[in-house]
Amino acid sequence: SLAQVSRLKALKPEDVSIAELAGEPVLSIESAAPGTGEPLGGLRVKAETGWFAVRPSGTEPLYKIYAESFVGPEHLRCIQDEAQSLFRDATSDLVD
Repeated sequence: SLAQVSRLKALKPEDVSIAELAGEPVLSIESAAPGTGEPLGGLRVKAETGWFAVRPSGTEPLYKIYAESFVGPEHLRCIQDEAQSLFRDATSDLVD
């Protein structure tokens, strides 16, 4: 929904709780690009062997997940599932 997408744009690292990503400790949660400080318009979560970014689409009222695993397809699916859960948890108080 549009309300969920708006919430996602405003999320800050301290607004979410995720200590592990696909069974590994989270190394960082970012809402701005390292170096430039430019807002990501969402969040990026990094671990040793993978990462995901969740951000709103620029053209539709929906969100997109970008993810990478340095292990394999099953690990990637786990990262994607955890990214979806994070988004649902962060917007669970909003009604569609």
